[in-house]
Amino acid sequence: MLVELSNLPGPDWGLMLPQLAVFGLALVLLFGDAFMARAQHFRVLTGVSLVGYGLATALLWTQDGRNEATFFGLFRADGLTVFLSLVILVAALLTVMVSASYVDRLEGRMPIGEFYVLLAFSVLGALMVAAAGDLVMIFVGIELSSLATYILTAFAKRRLGAVEGALKYFLLGIFASAILVYGMAWIYGATGTTDLDGIARALQTATAGDEFLEPSLLLALLLTIVGLGFKMAAVPFHFWTPDAYDGAATPVTAFMSVVPKAAAFAATIRLLVQALGPMRDDWLNLIAVLAFVTMAFGNVVAVAQRNVKRMLAYSSIAHTGYMMVGLAVYRQQGGFDVGGGATGGDQGVTSLLYYILAYTVMNIGAFAVVAWLQHRGRGLTLDDFAGLASTQPLAAAAMTVFLLSLMGIPPTIGFRAKYEVILAAINADTAAGLALAISIVVLSAVSAFYYLRVVAVMYFDEPARTPRTESTPLLNVGIGAMAVATLLLGVFFSGQLIDLADRWSRALTVVAQAGGGG
Repeated sequence: MLVELSNLPGPDWGLMLPQLAVFGLALVLLFGDAFMARAQHFRVLTGVSLVGYGLATALLWTQDGRNEATFFGLFRADGLTVFLSLVILVAALLTVMVSASYVDRLEGRMPIGEFYVLLAFSVLGALMVAAAGDLVMIFVGIELSSLATYILTAFAKRRLGAVEGALKYFLLGIFASAILVYGMAWIYGATGTTDLDGIARALQTATAGDEFLEPSLLLALLLTIVGLGFKMAAVPFHFWTPDAYDGAATPVTAFMSVVPKAAAFAATIRLLVQALGPMRDDWLNLIAVLAFVTMAFGNVVAVAQRNVKRMLAYSSIAHTGYMMVGLAVYRQQGGFDVGGGATGGDQGVTSLLYYILAYTVMNIGAFAVVAWLQHRGRGLTLDDFAGLASTQPLAAAAMTVFLLSLMGIPPTIGFRAKYEVILAAINADTAAGLALAISIVVLSAVSAFYYLRVVAVMYFDEPARTPRTESTPLLNVGIGAMAVATLLLGVFFSGQLIDLADRWSRALTVVAQAGGGG
């Protein structure tokens, strides 16, 4: 039944409080950078950023337990929005803690106000993707986050590697964006709507009883997966990743390895699972192949790296593959319901979401230790980590915790994350699921070589020189907090986090849409 727009309720701004808080933070930082004395930038703007992201994280709980939409269905507050927004905001808080002193003191004293403004807009774009209920919202959010990240990659502009990496990232990024929007255009042409639930309804009708899909739908699916594959750095769409990660300032690399990836997986879940769920049989095997190739390539190439930052870049590609396994074993438990009824959760997507949170803590932590060493006059090669345990035992212990977690050793959060993904793959009860589960175990053993090599160098090699003394209190607190979280979250709070992640399935339920959803 058609509904007159004049009879629809107004936009529900209360659903958007966390996103509005980040937008407000971006404006405050923008005006603070313009009108505040330069001498106050470091202390004041860093404090404002931490308070702003902390407030947005607190306000996130106003969306918990809700399953509503507003602005003609463009914005959704559901379980998927809450969990992914939590990951993105935690990553933003940790990035500020890692980057504050680095941006202010190293790399030619980069303008810290501009850095925080770009960071805020990138976070805002990622939050928009996490809450998207429409193709337009997904694309706008991805582009807002990407444009800010392109600039952040080149922020250390005095270094040629930063400019080169940013240029590659930008050129390939806009090419991938064009492919993605072309795929979205084909989806719209085939279904007649940009609303994700509307697309699912149209596809249910279009695919009912048909043995083969229309070529236009297959083309749309292929273009969409290619565009999203670039955003999440999946092989063979990863070419920008090593140079961009290696060239960017280390805190930017830490941020890039998490937030754009979280936004990409948010878009992937919204598009493939929520909108293109009726085509599940057509994209499942393709995602499985991409997952295997991605984690195999990332681990094998990382073995040959002696630059620790570049090694972590290829490691990031491998972890993208592990995450994709959760998507590749997606099962429609409880049925795909676009009629308003409740639908069951799915262990595959739940494990993917939990893995993203675990990866956020342990990967930013590893890059934070690299930044900590750079503060003390050391570089990025294995030789710079030599004998670190004898001169800086706490830093070496923290790096060991992060590397063991990335490898998947108990009792760290990385072990629990891999365990959940492997369990989901086995429980999928398919040949592809079992093959992927075995692949994770084997390739995790391969990763042990390059992760433990760093640990061995720190504990068994003689130090080349003693690191200079440098005061980085906020960075020290951040590294300590991440190390403790990496050890404790996998043991004491994993059940609660998995339960929170399992609420993502509410995204598959059509909701009453305020402000024009009708």
